[in-house]
Order: sequence, then C-alpha cells, then structure tokens
Amino acid sequence: MKNFLQKFRKYAGFPFAFLLIMLLFFGVTLGTSGSTATTGKSFELQYTTDSNWSWVIFKISAPKTKDEEGKEKDMNVRLHNAYINVGTIYSASQTATLDLQWGSASTKAEDFFKLSKMKHAVLYTPSKEEVEDKESSDAAYKYVYNASYRWIAPFGVTELEENSTYRSLDTPSYFKLVIPKLNSKNQNVNVLVNEIVFIGEVYEGDKGTGKYVVLPTEIDTERTRIPAEDRKEGFARAEALIDAQKMPVLSESTFHRYGNEELKMLATLSEMRMGNSYLSGDYYRGDTTYNSLGLNLTCLGTLIFGTSPFGVRFFNVLASFGILVVGFFFVRNLFHSDKAGLSFAVIYALCGAAMSLAHLASPVMIGVFFLLSSLFACHRYFVKGIRKLSASETLPLLFAGICGALAILVNGAFVIPVAGVAALFTVGVIKQRKKDRAVLNEAIEFAEEERASGVPAVSEDGTEESEGNKKVRIALSKFRYDTAAAISVFVCSLVLGAFVLSVLLAMPVSFAVNKIYAGSANANNLFTVAMRLFAAGFANDGINGFDYLYPIFSGTGDRYAVTLGMMNFAATLLGLAGIAFAIYRIVTLAKNKAETEEYASVVIPLAGFVLSLVTAAFAGGAVAFVLLANVFAFILVSGGGELFIKEGEKQAKAVFVIKIVSLVLLVLCFALTSVFTFSVPLPAAFMTKLF
Repeated sequence: MKNFLQKFRKYAGFPFAFLLIMLLFFGVTLGTSGSTATTGKSFELQYTTDSNWSWVIFKISAPKTKDEEGKEKDMNVRLHNAYINVGTIYSASQTATLDLQWGSASTKAEDFFKLSKMKHAVLYTPSKEEVEDKESSDAAYKYVYNASYRWIAPFGVTELEENSTYRSLDTPSYFKLVIPKLNSKNQNVNVLVNEIVFIGEVYEGDKGTGKYVVLPTEIDTERTRIPAEDRKEGFARAEALIDAQKMPVLSESTFHRYGNEELKMLATLSEMRMGNSYLSGDYYRGDTTYNSLGLNLTCLGTLIFGTSPFGVRFFNVLASFGILVVGFFFVRNLFHSDKAGLSFAVIYALCGAAMSLAHLASPVMIGVFFLLSSLFACHRYFVKGIRKLSASETLPLLFAGICGALAILVNGAFVIPVAGVAALFTVGVIKQRKKDRAVLNEAIEFAEEERASGVPAVSEDGTEESEGNKKVRIALSKFRYDTAAAISVFVCSLVLGAFVLSVLLAMPVSFAVNKIYAGSANANNLFTVAMRLFAAGFANDGINGFDYLYPIFSGTGDRYAVTLGMMNFAATLLGLAGIAFAIYRIVTLAKNKAETEEYASVVIPLAGFVLSLVTAAFAGGAVAFVLLANVFAFILVSGGGELFIKEGEKQAKAVFVIKIVSLVLLVLCFALTSVFTFSVPLPAAFMTKLF
C-alpha cells in the first residue's frame, strides 16, 4: 500500500491536483461571469422634424389564463411599469430625451401626447451630481444617470394614481415611444433602443398580489411611423424593440449589469451588428483601445449567446482559464518541476484579479493568453532547438509566431512584449547556430584525420563515401538549413501573420471603426482601418491600470455591488517576493560565474515583467499589461521555492513552511475580497463606510 501511494504521488499526484484546480477555476469563473439574459437586436429611434415625425406605437394587452373550467380568459392584471434598455445615445453630450405617451385604439397618433401623464425621461450620462441637481429643480422631467445598456424605468408609470384609466388592461392600451420636441428641453439626437418591456402586476379582485408578469406587446403597424423607403422593412426593424421580452432584472451587480469601461465596448459591438447603416448627424462613439481580434471575439460571443453579460465576457473567461493552463506547463518546463507549476496555478487562481478581470467585456485576458502561449512555444525552441529538420520540429515556432501576431491583434501595444519573445527566439537561434557549428567542426576534424590515415572521401567507383565525409555533409546541411528554416517559419508566421490577419479581421469591424473614427460608414479602406486599430493600443485611455483597487463597476441604490479587479494583498506580496528572488538569483549566479544558460529560468520571466510594466506606463488597456507583469512575478516566485529546495535540507523545510503560510494567506485574502471579486450587492450604508 505504501509503495502504491508513493507511485501515485509520483505519477498522478500533481497532475491530479492541477486538474482539480483547473476544473474548479473554470467552473467558478464561468458560472459567475454574468447573466445569459439577452436584450435581442437593436433599433435606432430617430428624432425628426415636425413635418416628418418618427414614432413606434405599442399595443399592450392582458396575458391569457384559464378558468376552473379550462376556458381561456384574460388575466386580471394592472400595468405596473414600462422598462426600457437603451444603447448608444448618439450625441456628444450623451444626453437624450425620450417620451412614452398613452392613448387608446381610437386616439390619433398625433394626439397621444395630450393624454399622457408620465414624466418625460432624460437619459443623462455626464455627471451624477448634475442629474441630482436637475431632478430636484425640475419635477416635469425624470433624469436617469448612466442609462446606457441597463434596465431603467424612467417614465414614472408607478407614480400615477391606482385608478388611472390606462393601468387597467380590460381593453388593450396603446403607448407611443418617441423622441419629443419639448421647447428648450428638446434634444435633436437619435437613440439606439435595445428592448422595451411592459410589466403588469397580477390582481385578485381590487388588490395586488405582488406577482409580476411580462405583458404581451405588439407593434401597431397602422399608426407607427418609421423613416424607411420600404415600409415593410421598416416595421421588421422595429420588431427588434420587442424581440426578447424577458422579465428585467434590476440588480446592481456586474452579474446583470455592465461596468463603465464595458459601455465603450458595447457601443462598438452595437455598431458592428448594425452593419453599414449610417445616419448623418449621429455622434458615434465606441472602444478606441483594442485591436480587431479582441473586438471580433467579443462580438462572436454575443452572436453565440446573445447580447448579455455572459455573451460579451465568454471569450475573456476562456482566455483567463487558458492562462492558468499554459502558465502551469510553462513554469513546469522552465524550472523542471511539477511542484513549481502547481504553485503557479494556485497563486494565479487565488489572486483575485484572474477571476474579476475575466468578468470584464474588454478583451483584457485574451491578449495575455496569446502572449504567454507565444512565449511558451518559443521557450521550447530555445531549450531544444531543432533536433532534426521536420514539420513537427518547426511547428512550435509556427505556433509561437501566430500567437504573437494574435496578441498584437488584441491590442497593438502587445508588440513590445512580443518583441521580447522575438529576442528570446534570436538568442535561441544563436545558441542553435553555435551548437551546429561545434558539431560541424568535430565532423571536419574527424574527416581530416580520416584523410590523413589514407581513407579516401569517396570510393573509386563513386558509390560509397567515407564515414567522415558523411558526418561533414550531414553537419553542414544542419548548419546551413536548420536555423534558416527556424527564422523563416517564425518571422513569416509573426510578421506576415500579423499583416494578413490584421487586414482580414478588419473586415467585420470596418463599418463600426469608420463610423467611430471618421464619421462615415465607408470613409477608409481596410488597410487604414487596420492601422487605426493597431495605433489605438498606444493611446492611453485615461484608465490607470496600476490602481491596486482597479474599479470595474460601482452600483447605486439601497443595495449595490462594488466590483474591483484587484490583486489581493497576499498575491501582491508573493509577486514582490518573486522579483526579489530573481535579483538574488542573478547576483548569486554572477558571483559563482555560472554558465549563461543557468540565467535563463530567471531572466526570461524577469524581462517579461519589466517589458510589461514599461508598456503599461503608456499603453491603452494598461490593466492587461499590469496583469501580465503579475503573471511573470508569479512564475518567478513559483520556481524560486523549488530552486531553494535543491540547495539543501534546511532551505527545503523553510520553503515548506513559507508555502503553507502563503497558501493560508491566499485563501483568507481571497475569501475576504470575494464580495468585490464576484460583485455581491451589499447595503448602501456599509458600502459608503468602505468607499
């Protein structure tokens, strides 16, 4: 039994432990990434002149139910509220006015406003304080701060008297959604509307039950006015307003809501899905940090899972999981230790930021994953070189080059850490060249000794060659072609891959990018679009990635969540310990006059750490590079412990104690900060004291 346990620990213990960590991390991160509730397609509601009004009229009716005899009848409901989910507000001030007006089947569409008693909704983004000031001074308007891409109830339906005529749904009610002309309050601006849902409260007699249902809604095509050459096509577009019809969830948490940084990404995704539709006068905005691959993958997530928090964050979660897997194998190969790889996996999984930043629509983690994958593959070449020229031997270099190109296509600023990967490849080429040169010299010496002893290089009939001549021929071929093949594969896959893929991946985003940058759907060709997207990564977006408490989301109300992309205290200390170890190790190796290759396991991650921080100092999406720097720091501390263990028994005991203490601190810090990692709503009074 003892032998069995020893063998199990040797061959299955660490891989099994890693598999368990991997599955737990993936399950928890994906399961908490966000809701799958989607708002469906979008419709652009347009402001028009007096002579050409544009509006959509909805017919609201009671849901059907069955009586005791099984006959169908109308459910006894009253209109509770109208919830709306708006997208981009096409104005420089990010302010727009909407109105929801009530009428009946006999009311002329032009007269709806005369019957309306609801407040006019002003969607207002610039400042929460400005909104509070305006609300207190203007009772006719209801101001909603930061209204984009979340469910709001801005029209004041619940403020009407209980016996208001239109709350009863004994007969169908009609509502007109319009951008009104309201004297000085008028906003000549169009608004992207994702969904509108009417909610009713179930009644028993004259008393409400507190149960709510989505009311059946359809578009009144006779009285709806939509600017379109083809009236049928116009109504088909308007159906996007009621294509999802799910019960709105108003929770102030990132599980159901988007953070401020995510709103820019969502604006870009909306324009991508709108295609080449372009309205002159609209003020287009969107993400101006990430390159085409990040935008395309995020958009693909919404095509698969719908425009929902889960959909826009799906590929970011996969990338975070991929960093864990690639990091484990990279550390294991770098330090030749399963324990080191497992240590990295534990630190990364419990650092907090690995999960919280995965719950961010901006493709932060995707670039980090591709960069780490490129480094992992390139390191394999650095260590092993090309033993025999073949497709299988050059495949890792092809993979390294393509992954490096893909990292750049997530954010242009990744070109700097990718240059570090290219430097490692160059060192690997020099190393391979020296090795092949030494083999060639040995072969030449052997051949010369052979000739000196009288052995001909080739037999008289030319059918056989001497052993020395064979060795020279093989060694010369390897010397000439192995490094040439390596350089060709890596450089072509990196440079050509980045160039070709940048043009191809610019195609799905070209309309959106042209609208955001150039104010036209067809202003620039694909090459210009690709260059704009690449250069965007070097323009700082004003977000400080070095903020220890990196803010992702902060809600409002009686109960709300604050979500932080924070590296917990224990993980930060371990990262600093990793940097300290690297410096100590380099000094020790220099004193002992160690061979150049002994520096590699420390210098590679340390160089990655430095390049990442340098890039984070000026690049857009700085938080991605700060995360990458922390990943390299975790690599150093994970391998450092194993190197200390090899130095003696005393060091091994000390490292064991440090590991246990570090694990306990990591778990405690992760648990204490979990409410800010998983966006758990807490009472406002408690949040006010904390922040």
